[in-house]
Amino acid sequence: MKKTLIALAALAATASFAQVSVYGRLDAGYAMTTNTVNGVDTKANGVQSHNSVSSMWGLKGSEDLGGGMKANFVLEQDVYTANGEVGQSGAKGGATGVAMFDRTSLIGLSGGFGSVSFGRDYVPTFKLVGATDVNSLSRLSTIQNTGANSTVPSLVFYSTPDFGGFKLNIAYGNQDSTVSGTAGDTSTKTTNVTAVYANGPLMVGVGTGSQEVKAAGAGNGTVTFGNVTLAGLTKVTGNVLGASYDFGKFALKGNMVSTKGETAAADLKFDELNIGATVPFGKVTLIAQLGTNKVSGTGLVEDMTGSDVVIGVDYALSAKTALFAKTGTYGKMSGAGNDLKSTSTAIGIKTSF
Repeated sequence: MKKTLIALAALAATASFAQVSVYGRLDAGYAMTTNTVNGVDTKANGVQSHNSVSSMWGLKGSEDLGGGMKANFVLEQDVYTANGEVGQSGAKGGATGVAMFDRTSLIGLSGGFGSVSFGRDYVPTFKLVGATDVNSLSRLSTIQNTGANSTVPSLVFYSTPDFGGFKLNIAYGNQDSTVSGTAGDTSTKTTNVTAVYANGPLMVGVGTGSQEVKAAGAGNGTVTFGNVTLAGLTKVTGNVLGASYDFGKFALKGNMVSTKGETAAADLKFDELNIGATVPFGKVTLIAQLGTNKVSGTGLVEDMTGSDVVIGVDYALSAKTALFAKTGTYGKMSGAGNDLKSTSTAIGIKTSF
């Protein structure tokens, strides 16, 4: 792994593929966290990452092919700064993921037609949720529901040119490994689309996505909302509506996210509403966010509902580095015999490069 990273760093410094750059952001600090499940508290105290932003690094480059066309690539990997592990820092709390470039691995072309690329990336609906979260989809955020998918491998991505601030983003994949003579197909089909309008201080977007996972014709997907799991899914769908507006003295971001898992005989649905504000005062930026949660579905005797709150403050040491302090309760839901929540307070430092 060390040799690989050194080789990649050397590539960024000397590559003939024009305009290659290294970029990223790092976050770490001391956190006191308690996860509560039906009256049982589990502590997770100590130095943690993903408190204020998700830590990662990447390489990106482009080559001018002439005629307004460029070849582009992006390689991006999670880094869990607290322990140095790489891969799936947010989802697995620092445990190493399978893919080295677990966030993004893309190559493609861009020009007057827009852009098309192949590989792995975050689907458009996930990007829309992230763009409308004042807490940057970090661990300490009221947003616990990001739609049907996050980062997905083996897809085709297309974005239209910018038409006066309007852009359409599409992701599609159909990985088929069916064996002849079996009862049905074995495949993973992903479809994801957003329409986004961004002009000056306003951004508004809407999106929908789905994923169908089959093994020998049978549903093979799984979702877990709160502590309720539904397996054998034939389809997972997600819908997102998000918006932001910068008023100058403060900015607002918010979204509505709905995810639904379906089997032949049951369904499970997770709905969220989140709104947040950032208020800058010189080097200090105040952050506040509120959210509501609802899980419903077949087999639940009643809905699980709850509300979240996260507040924080950043103090800028430079244009790229800041101290942060955050506290909040998130993932809170009660009902159907369950009582869930996580509370956390963290102080630390973050930087970007």
